[in-house]
Amino acid sequence: MPRYYLHLRYRDRLFRDEEGDVLPDAAAVRAHAEGAARDLIRTGRSTTVRDWFDCTFEVANERGEIVLVLPFGE
Repeated sequence: MPRYYLHLRYRDRLFRDEEGDVLPDAAAVRAHAEGAARDLIRTGRSTTVRDWFDCTFEVANERGEIVLVLPFGE
């Protein structure tokens, strides 16, 4: 199964996911990204991110190609 990386963009900063997650298909990638975004919003505070709704996941495949852009507001 392929590995996907959920890079977090907050305004002009990009926080790279160096580990990634093994997921079977595009539907699983989207569901995983949506769940991760909900978890981050729910946990609340961060010293780096002041507003989670200003964040976006830029999900890349193993070749580094962006396969999904998911704004947290969605």
